[in-house]
Amino acid sequence: MACPSAQRLGLRADRELSLQPGRLPIADHALTFSPRHVLFLTLVAVSLPAFWIPLRTLFSYALWGDNFYDPYSYTLAIPLIGAALMFVERGTIFAKVDYDFRTGLTLLLVGLTLGVTAGFAKVQLGEANSLSVSVFGLVSCWLAAFMVCYGSSAFRKGFFPLLFLFLTVPLPDLWLDKPIAAVRYGSTEICSMALNLAGIPFVRYGYEFFLNDVSILVARECSGIHSNLAILIISLVAGHLYLTSVWRKVVLILFALPIVCVTNGLRIAGLTLLAEYVDPRFLQGRLHYQGGMAFFALALLLLFAILHCLRTDIRTSFREKGGPKDL
Repeated sequence: MACPSAQRLGLRADRELSLQPGRLPIADHALTFSPRHVLFLTLVAVSLPAFWIPLRTLFSYALWGDNFYDPYSYTLAIPLIGAALMFVERGTIFAKVDYDFRTGLTLLLVGLTLGVTAGFAKVQLGEANSLSVSVFGLVSCWLAAFMVCYGSSAFRKGFFPLLFLFLTVPLPDLWLDKPIAAVRYGSTEICSMALNLAGIPFVRYGYEFFLNDVSILVARECSGIHSNLAILIISLVAGHLYLTSVWRKVVLILFALPIVCVTNGLRIAGLTLLAEYVDPRFLQGRLHYQGGMAFFALALLLLFAILHCLRTDIRTSFREKGGPKDL
């Protein structure tokens, strides 16, 4: 006859299992090579040689590109971040899985069509736009593989990390012109405000500043596009992980552009003051070309300060309203 304690343990284990009727072993053993994982990795591996030419071009631009293609450097990190998010949330995403060949094959057809179209219409689209369409098709094939192997329920639970992969698609030049112009203009305004607050006499003509001994031009390359894209990506990930309300996530994302304008404008103003009162060679030195990391760290501090304020507001609402609400 079983002892009462053993019976209680058995009842407790049965009760815990009954509370998770839809949970499958794949959610608890996400690192094991189940047939689903093997099939998914096989489909992803097959897509790489199928899109090898645009992938090779994207790698070339991201790792060894010149200034014109520098904005593409962030694209290689996106799949790694997306995979990390999937791993962190694997218990929720893979709680219920199924095969969905119909929807998956439809997505696969869309991805392959985009890839073929980009290859044959490269002259009409232009090299940059053709690359964007090809990578969009590749990401569509990855999403198709996920849908085939894990089903629509897992797709809905992993909606953010899956759609996050589309940031791998390099933005066409036309889409980058306006953000670059906005950051350039904002940085120039912040620099002008900083010089005025410091009591420095200068004459401004558009994006140019004329001081006693030096003159500077806030060029397109000074727009801080790398910092802006990095802050945008970090704000997306941080909002997804730490905020539950959609409007709070939007507020955090919208702060990315002003934050970059402030830090970039302060960097330009600091270099201008050093060139004017210390040594004009600061405008051509290492601080000019490699000193952006300190101001990027400042941008991160500002971003996380805003995130903290949004999270604090949520906790305050919890205490004031007496419990969790739909925030």
